[in-house]
Amino acid sequence: MAQSEWLALVICLAAAILHGLCGFGFPMMSTAALSMQYSMQTAVALVLLPCLALNILMLKADASRSFWQSTVHYTAQYWPLILSSLIGSFIGVQALLMLSEAFLKFALAGILFIYLADQLRSQPMHIAPTTFNMLVFGSLAGVIGGATNAMAPFLMMYLLSSKHQKIEIIMISNLCFIVSKLIQLGLLFPHIANFDAQQNFLLILLFAAALAGMYLGSHIRAYLSQEKFKNFILWILALLGLSSFWQALQLINL
Repeated sequence: MAQSEWLALVICLAAAILHGLCGFGFPMMSTAALSMQYSMQTAVALVLLPCLALNILMLKADASRSFWQSTVHYTAQYWPLILSSLIGSFIGVQALLMLSEAFLKFALAGILFIYLADQLRSQPMHIAPTTFNMLVFGSLAGVIGGATNAMAPFLMMYLLSSKHQKIEIIMISNLCFIVSKLIQLGLLFPHIANFDAQQNFLLILLFAAALAGMYLGSHIRAYLSQEKFKNFILWILALLGLSSFWQALQLINL
């Protein structure tokens, strides 16, 4: 593999550790890293299966309930957010297949910068946990997530500002991620089936990095300052956003 692919793999490992720490981050960071080497369609497809595995494993985060009890409980409570995420994801994947590479990279950079700006706010916004707000933010997250894998920003803006607890945030966000990934899997399967030998090898390494990173993240959660790790990740996201923006400008100039 090329040196840039190994660098992307290291970033994906860091993203998986973040996912293990707080329940999100792997698809957004990994897609941005892989898009430095591949088209957005290929980057999204490469991240899809490892991310789906992580999302399913994260449903065990609620120790007070079994896997199925957690799934049923949070789905029943937050079905508007999950359903709108599913519908939005279908629209987003269609956009991924139809829109230009430059536009998608601009969109990814824009979403990363919006997320960074929201994280740096001294006074976080407050959004009431109403059905209407769940439908709005779920739809936005689904569309953006389906097209660029950057679903987390809009979900986090809603879940953090509506004062949900940490375990609730992990469970709800990963249920939304799962329905988005299932839509992507159905529509992008032909693309995945046409991976060449090098891409299949990279996919295997991504699986290993994702599982190892999540394991590390979940076990060091109590020992490592999440704030320090979060600041490190924000710097990486800023660099990835600038990279996506620069690549989009280069594509326009070609």
